[in-house]
Amino acid sequence: VAFYDFVKAGGAFAAAYDDYGHGTHIAGLVGSSGALSNAHQGVAPGARLIVMKVLDGKGAGRTSDVIKALTFATANKQLLGIDVINLSLGHPIYESANTDPLVQAVEAATRAGIVVVASAGNFGINPATGQPGYAGVTSPGNAPSALTVGAFEDRGTITRSDDVVATFSSRGPTWYDGIVKPDILANGHRLVSNSGSRTYLYNTYASVQVDSAHVRLSGTSMAA
Repeated sequence: VAFYDFVKAGGAFAAAYDDYGHGTHIAGLVGSSGALSNAHQGVAPGARLIVMKVLDGKGAGRTSDVIKALTFATANKQLLGIDVINLSLGHPIYESANTDPLVQAVEAATRAGIVVVASAGNFGINPATGQPGYAGVTSPGNAPSALTVGAFEDRGTITRSDDVVATFSSRGPTWYDGIVKPDILANGHRLVSNSGSRTYLYNTYASVQVDSAHVRLSGTSMAA
């Protein structure tokens, strides 16, 4: 429906593009029609997507740009018809949720009536021990009002009895505040979704390529 570029254009309305590929994969999981494959349909193919680009061609970005996008979405909730914000991104928690500017932007969006969905982070393993670790949830997944999503693996079956928490999925409680997170788990393991053939992820990692229009990725981003 609309595309706003906070990376190169300061948040201005712009022609849609994705040089990294992560955002397209997430958008496909949300709203793909499945027309390119007759198989890989998003969970809500009727959704209206309003994209706010905050990460660059290598998947990096500035927290200030994310806050600007959140503030813009909150201020224009009625004009753009925004009901849900997906935040498949994050950085380590550096301070309490009570003072974290990114968390406060999420809280403001929630107060405005927007459901904010945030990924929990991919720091589920303690690098020193190689075992599941705790307090790895990233910001803004530590926002009290956010619906923070961790990832599970379905083991390739349709039953839920053999589902397990993905090893990479960050566990709570949150650093500093001890908030119980994540709030929910969703499948985030080896999911196929849309990709442009010119994106960084597609061209850098041949192992993720499914065909010229799809890649297979894992992460709490995909779960969210």
